[in-house]
Amino acid sequence: MGIAFFVFFLGCGLAMSRRLFAEHSPWVRAWAGLAGGLLGLIWLPAVTALLTGFTSRCQWIAAGMMGVFTLLTLRFASAPVRMPTADRPSRAETGMVALFTLLICLLLYTHVIYPNADGGLSVGQSTYGDLALHLGIVTSIAEQGEFPPDYSIFPGHRLNYPFLVNSLSASLHLLGTPLRWAVLLPSFVMAFCVVAGFTSLAREILQNRSAVLWAQVLFFLNGGFGFAYFLEGASKNPENFFRIFTGFYQTPTNLVEENIRWSNVICDMLVPQRTTLAGWCFLMLCLWLLYAGLTRRRRKYFVAAGIGAGLMPMIHTHSFLGLGIISAIWLPVYLVQQTRRTVRPYLQDWMLYGAIAVGLAAPQLFAWTFQQADEGGFLKFHFDWANHDDIWPWFWVKNVGLVFLLLPAALWAANRGMLSLYSGAVGIFVLAELVLFQPNEYDNNKLFYVWYLLSCILVGGFLHDLHGRLEGLRGRWIASALILFVASFSAILSIGREAVSDYQLFDRHQVLAAEFIRLHTPKDALFITADNHNNAVAALAGRNILVGTPIYLFFHGIGYETRWSELERMYGDPAAFSELSAKYKVDYVYFSSYERDRFKRDGSDFEQRYPRVFASGDIGIYAVSPRAIAARAEPSRLSSIRR
Repeated sequence: MGIAFFVFFLGCGLAMSRRLFAEHSPWVRAWAGLAGGLLGLIWLPAVTALLTGFTSRCQWIAAGMMGVFTLLTLRFASAPVRMPTADRPSRAETGMVALFTLLICLLLYTHVIYPNADGGLSVGQSTYGDLALHLGIVTSIAEQGEFPPDYSIFPGHRLNYPFLVNSLSASLHLLGTPLRWAVLLPSFVMAFCVVAGFTSLAREILQNRSAVLWAQVLFFLNGGFGFAYFLEGASKNPENFFRIFTGFYQTPTNLVEENIRWSNVICDMLVPQRTTLAGWCFLMLCLWLLYAGLTRRRRKYFVAAGIGAGLMPMIHTHSFLGLGIISAIWLPVYLVQQTRRTVRPYLQDWMLYGAIAVGLAAPQLFAWTFQQADEGGFLKFHFDWANHDDIWPWFWVKNVGLVFLLLPAALWAANRGMLSLYSGAVGIFVLAELVLFQPNEYDNNKLFYVWYLLSCILVGGFLHDLHGRLEGLRGRWIASALILFVASFSAILSIGREAVSDYQLFDRHQVLAAEFIRLHTPKDALFITADNHNNAVAALAGRNILVGTPIYLFFHGIGYETRWSELERMYGDPAAFSELSAKYKVDYVYFSSYERDRFKRDGSDFEQRYPRVFASGDIGIYAVSPRAIAARAEPSRLSSIRR
């Protein structure tokens, strides 16, 4: 039923796109339609849930709304005469889109709680850290039904982190789709939308299919000169090179000890960061719509871009911010290029775009985003991003590589139209170099990648033109191949490392414990556990825990110290447990090797005082509150999480 629900929304998106963008190729209509279907699937259940709670009924009301919107579009939207367009991709472009989409999907398939032979759930190197947070948001929304949701790892505090991509998966999970596939299915579609969206945007800007190929490789196989650190002395010590494939984050695009911070977009942005994957899906669409509106001079593109931009903050705030910076710069840059006759309609288009975007975004910003920023003191002046050891601009040269080196030449050779376009990228780079937008300085890369996106299109067009000008020169193909090899070698090595990485995130006993909790405890039950990030109670069972890992809470601006100190007392001081457990209304104590190591206790105090309702391996769960004791049941052998 969850899969049927998913397909229905995508089908509606495709039907509306076929009417709204009839003058474009089937390729563009399919890409824009899938993105539109995802946007409806993200937002309509969320809006409905504000009134009804996040329930099955809420999902079907949202599906009905999507159906009505589709019928109204087909009935009233004008259908322009279809005209031949230049946005139909070449076979080479299509092949590259298929290659990069398949690569991302294969990594997702092996990196999202992949069932292993021991009965546990495995992930890859890049998803070992963040995936548990996203799983916890998915399961807590689906299981508890509260909307807007709180942090399940810090109940009582509103979830201000952009959570809507996870509420999408929660919709599928609530309707019966197993957790793994509730995460994977929309991720597969979003991966295609990101790759196809970048390709369509590059084609719209460059108007040259061969130039698009250069841009595709530069963006998706991004990486600088980090490979040099692994080739150094490799002939005498091969282990220096092969540690790429065995070490944890010892790759040419992520080597902190050598000040290499420019991560590959596939390995470290699209695969592990679900909000970035979703954000870029709609960022590519909005940039394409906005640029098409500027060049084709049709108002419908500005209207669609305004809707997409306005719905973006709680999907991915950084993408919304990046789009906003570009819009603020493009408005005056393109204004001075207008004639007296075109100034008025130009300003009207921008006012309409801005009014729609601000009108839709403002409630999200005030209800969630600004509250998180105020709590965390996020905005700070900070020059030179994450560079701690190198001279500027050497840091950027070794991290970004050939794209950064070729930028001056590409800008020198660019025409007025390309310089106008790139002005937005310059604004993003300057702002991200001077201001931190969150406690973790590394997260400014989510803005820098928007600069890099446009930089790859600029440099890709320059390299294509340069290759054409060298026609007749012997060795030009070898030179072009060498440029692409140097530009992508670090990325190829990093992707190879990601492909072979395999780490167990949850063992068999954690999976069984989570299934028991999901089936036999109240949906709003509160557990006390250790602060390990791979917390099965929160991530797999969707239940609340008193306080989760600081790895997540600190960077979301949440002050957890008081609650953590009282958690330590509950585990370490039996005399204080009764008072504190009553204060927080604790229902269950979860005790495993993590709690044993973290609090230096053997659990005998709980064993003697409270009934144990579950035991498997080193895990014991003890019922504390009267309702928890009343809900005692035998452990279940089902394991739908692993399907």
